[in-house]
Amino acid sequence: MQLECKPDLDRSLERFEAWWDGQIIDRPPVTIYTPSGRDVKTPDKTHATLRDRWLDVEYNVAAFEASIAGELFLGDTFPMFFPNVGPEVCATLFGCELEFGETTSWSQPVAASCREILKIQPNFENVYWHTLGELTDLSLQRGAGKWLTGIPDLHMDGDLLAALRDPQEVCLEFYDDIDAIRAACEYTNTFYATIYDELYNRITATGQPCTTWATYLHSGRAYVTSCDLICMISPEMLERTIMPSIREQMGWLDRNMFHLDGPGALKHLDTMLACKDLDALQWVYGDGNEPAAKWAEVYQKAQSAGKSIQIYAVDINDAKALAEHIKPEGAWFQVGGSHTRAETEDFLRWAERWAAGKKV
Repeated sequence: MQLECKPDLDRSLERFEAWWDGQIIDRPPVTIYTPSGRDVKTPDKTHATLRDRWLDVEYNVAAFEASIAGELFLGDTFPMFFPNVGPEVCATLFGCELEFGETTSWSQPVAASCREILKIQPNFENVYWHTLGELTDLSLQRGAGKWLTGIPDLHMDGDLLAALRDPQEVCLEFYDDIDAIRAACEYTNTFYATIYDELYNRITATGQPCTTWATYLHSGRAYVTSCDLICMISPEMLERTIMPSIREQMGWLDRNMFHLDGPGALKHLDTMLACKDLDALQWVYGDGNEPAAKWAEVYQKAQSAGKSIQIYAVDINDAKALAEHIKPEGAWFQVGGSHTRAETEDFLRWAERWAAGKKV
């Protein structure tokens, strides 16, 4: 598959397929931002409210299309439209409304307890889910041969309960009725395949590979399994409540990467790495905890467990510093910052030398 501004997309797909398997072709995948220097003409439209802007399908696709001119898609970076109404869209299936900010949205809780969640049937006819479908369809239509369309952010398991209940209330329920947490995770997880495939099937029917906000590529069902709520609970509570649902998601997907978010979640690292169906780890150390090289032991532990790693490097120097402590096989560099074409191409050559075991 070729894109107008990414004619070597198939080669990037090969690199990512090797990455999922902990292998390497010529070098690790590299995602890096390289501005083109060309002007970007954003659609000139005023919205009465933030909600109107978020739900304006035509505007959001057009704005993305215009943005492509501002970037060079070098390395394994590719243009991807991300259908998005915020991370808690799955909660709208179970009755929540969304409030919108400039860069994200959040749910208005509707459930008085986790046991109440067991009585709610998902409604796929709500305006937010319809908007995701319309964003996906229009992107696929307009983007044919120009860009890829991603799977939206679909927070499930413990994060879904937090959206339906309120995070503080869910934390209290871990003590008041822990069995209800497990029951609610199990119940909502029965809809996971339906929720995912509703959008995945539309996308892959066009022949494009699978991707999402974490810009990997895969020819089958791939996704980021996650639960940010786990930083608030112990490994014992995790195992008793949320973990069975996460393992079930991992087993259903062809490939998956777990999103481990922040130092408070590191107490669960061993649990995640022990999952036989986990393919890769996305370690997000968070603002104030950089650089990536500071966390070399986390990446080493993941690779020793046979898992691939996505590395959020602060910049090129951080990526090179971490490379001294990890192996190229199963490594993927997502390099922060903005880089000239010369800087990007120099780093890609460095990555090839590093992968080949040559002096870098």
